[in-house]
Amino acid sequence: MLPGYGGVLWSEAQRSSEKEVAPNFIFMLWFEFCSDLKIAWKRESKNISTERLKEAQRSVKTITAEKKVETKKINPNSLKERLRQKEATLSSS
Repeated sequence: MLPGYGGVLWSEAQRSSEKEVAPNFIFMLWFEFCSDLKIAWKRESKNISTERLKEAQRSVKTITAEKKVETKKINPNSLKERLRQKEATLSSS
């Protein structure tokens, strides 16, 4: 519940000298409550999404830090290297 709205409707109904409260007054309070709730909901939703994004970035960072890629130097006389060179000359011409 949003702060400042606990029992507003009831306390306002008791303060008035009339026995009944006009529907316009109730709907005015309800509209204000709904608009404040919408703003608070959007703010909380944004905070939650940024928290999840930061957590995902941290997990990606830890996963990439754990992986260490080792590269080997290719022997220039190997069959793979000769095929790569042949494909490169065919694709460039």
